[in-house]
Parts: sequence; C-alpha cells; structure tokens
Amino acid sequence: MADILIIGDDLTGSNGAATGLARRGLRAVTLRVGEAHAQITAQREHYDAVVVTTDSRHASAAEAARRTAASVRAGWPASLVSSRCDSTLRGHVGAQAQAVIDSVRSLTDREVIGLCMPAFPTADRQTVAGLQLMGGVRLEHTELAHDVRTPMTTSSVSAALSQDSTLTCAEIDLETVTAGGAALEERIARLLDGAGSSATAPDVLIGDAFTDAHLHEIARAALAVRPHALWVGVDPGPGTWALAEQMGLADPTGRPGTRSVPPLLAVSGSATELTRTQLAHLTSARDVSVVRPVFTPGTRRIDVTATSRDIIRDIRTGAAPIVLLATVLEVADLFDLNEAEADAIPAALGAVTAAVLADATVGGLYTTGGDVTAEVLDGLGGVGIEVHDEVVPLATAGTLVGGPHAGLPIVTKGGLVGDTGTAGVCLDALADLAADRTTATAPRTPTTEPAKDLP
Repeated sequence: MADILIIGDDLTGSNGAATGLARRGLRAVTLRVGEAHAQITAQREHYDAVVVTTDSRHASAAEAARRTAASVRAGWPASLVSSRCDSTLRGHVGAQAQAVIDSVRSLTDREVIGLCMPAFPTADRQTVAGLQLMGGVRLEHTELAHDVRTPMTTSSVSAALSQDSTLTCAEIDLETVTAGGAALEERIARLLDGAGSSATAPDVLIGDAFTDAHLHEIARAALAVRPHALWVGVDPGPGTWALAEQMGLADPTGRPGTRSVPPLLAVSGSATELTRTQLAHLTSARDVSVVRPVFTPGTRRIDVTATSRDIIRDIRTGAAPIVLLATVLEVADLFDLNEAEADAIPAALGAVTAAVLADATVGGLYTTGGDVTAEVLDGLGGVGIEVHDEVVPLATAGTLVGGPHAGLPIVTKGGLVGDTGTAGVCLDALADLAADRTTATAPRTPTTEPAKDLP
C-alpha cells in the first residue's frame, strides 16, 4: 500500500520526483493513465510511492486542477501527499497546489498545511527571499523568458502559487532557516497562528533554501510544530524527499554501478543548447550511429515509416552500440515552427519508436525532452515507469510499466538537465539496467492495460 502520493504535471518531472524516493529504499512508480483513474488505485497495492503525471502543463489552469483533484482522490489515502511543481515554476503551480490541498482537506479531518520548498540544490536551483533562482539567476533573466509556451516573467514563488488560485502564503526567510532549531520552529508557529494577530493562518508556507540540509531542517521543524497535521509538499522533489525522511517513510540508499550492453536506442527531440552540446559530446566520445529524421517532402513533418526503416536497419546490422535519433544536433537544424508543427514532432518520435520496437530488439531506451518521453510512452502502450534510480538530478532510470514492452529499461531526462557529459552518463545507466534485465528471473513490474489518451 502506497504511503506517498505525488501529483505532477509532466512525465520528466514526475520521474525525477520518483527517483529520489527509489534511492531512499522505496518501491516507486510513475503513472500516466489519462482518465483511467482506477489504474492509480490499482497500482497503490504494488508500490510504496505512487507518482502520477496529469500531463497538464500545457492545459488550462481549470483542466489542470480537475485532473489533479481526480488523481488525488484515486490515490488516497496516503501519509504524505505532494503537488510536484517544476523547479523553474513553469506550469500551473498555484492551480495544481490548490487542487491537491483542497482535495486532501475534503478527504481528511486533520489540519492540512502546504509546505512549498521549491529549491533543488543539486540541480542548481535555489530559493532566496521568496525568489526562485536557476544558477543564482532570476528565472526571467534566463532562456526561460523566451520559452514559446510558458515564458517566465517572474521568479516570485508566492506569485506563482497565487496565480489561478486563492491560496494564501507566508514566507520563511533564509536567515531563519539557517538559524534553525528553536528559532525556525518559533517562526513557523507564529506564521501558522496568524503571526499573533487576527489574520487567518496561511494555506502554504514557502521556505527559502540553498542546500538539502536547509530543506531537511524546514521539514523537521514543520513536523515538530504541527506533528498531527497532514503536510502537503509543493516542490520539484527534494522537499518531499526531506519530508518523507523526517516522517520515517524513507531512508537514503546508494546507486548501483553500470555496465555496457548494446544495442540501445536514444531518442532526442529537445532543441535546447544544452542538449545539442550533450549530443555533440556523446557522438564524439562514443561509438554512435546517428539517424536523422526523414521529412515528408515539402513539409516539416517527420515521415514515420522512412525514419523508422533507417533506425531498424542500423539496429539489425549492428552499426553501433548506440543508435541515436535526433531532431536537432546543431544550430542549422533549428526551424521556425508554428505550434502545430512543434506539437507534431514529439508525436512523430513516439510513433517512430513504436514502429522500431515492433520490428527490432533493443536493450533499452534513452529519451530526452519531456514531451518526447510522454509520446514514446504512449506509442509503446505503457502507463508509467517503475523508477529504479536517479542518474543525475531530474534524470530517471527505470522500466516501462504496462503494454507489450513492459519491463523494458528506460532512462529519461529533460532538455535542460545536466552538463556536457550527462547523455553518456545516462546511457551508461541504461546499459546497466539492460544488463540486469538479461539476468532477471522475474519481471519487476505488474502488467496493466494501456490507458486511453487524455482528452
């Protein structure tokens, strides 16, 4: 029975949240089940932690809230519930957090308090004076300000929580966090008591943090002040991990080593500069067969049949231990796409992957880009990923859950995750999983029927 329930808005981030729990000794799964909420209830019986992605980052705030609330109800009860938010505050942070908090309040008589700790120290995300920083820089001063779908205009955590919600917030400043101990507990108690006035207690406390130790101290103090409350995490993962450890639900564990086994299929649909750098480093340092997508003549749409045929050829002939399908390898590959053309690329990559696996055998899959990972999962008829380990922060290693390829090793990461060598590190981790699979005596994941797509 699951002790921990996390609701996220995209697959990459949800995987990242689950990896931290898997590393702490919990059997964790990420689920992408659309409207088939009974799948969430069913999977609770098999795992310690269930992480559900609603795929609502690009939906309306109202739709995000609806999907989130339905997922909470399906996953209840749980000792710890969290609203997984992106470490760069993209998506409907406030609408989703309120949906989680309101849903939990409707399901329990206990006091329910949100604890937002959006820092992700090992991924270079910090929270200072209530502002979210990426590498010490405000979000609106990074490339996120130019994101086509969700351009960032503010770094204020409270502003993100207040948008599309009625949540009230109070901040725990870094000075108090670093003081720790009784000073931190007193600050939390004052805030929850309405700061000694007639003011209503806030729905959510926002904690500044630079390090994982700060997150643990905030979690410890919060539980000490309100030990009988149900604290709802609002964070990208580390805050919830800290709460889980402080509640005695999880303990840190180590990573396994890696071995090398071919063939591995890598699928990249990310166009970020970081991804291009990672792939350039990978292709120069490793034996990689690069397959470029074939486009339908006169269009910018991928020809699924022709592209999959090229990949199958390279896999069957043993062209290289790693076969890489990449839409963008250099600046010259960047196109000015309209929204429909941009949306079609991840869907096509998912279809290509499904066509390849229907006709060829691979040791595992590596995907980069959240939309691409989601479409690949859909194409393969999977409902989620059983998380085994964290490769680097926000890069997840696991196996597919559901569908004809259940148990297939997969490593996923976001387009803005890692450094120059991260693609190679991820593929080493994938090779390790592939090697483990060949000696496994039983499947690790229960098989389920694939869910219908979200409307």
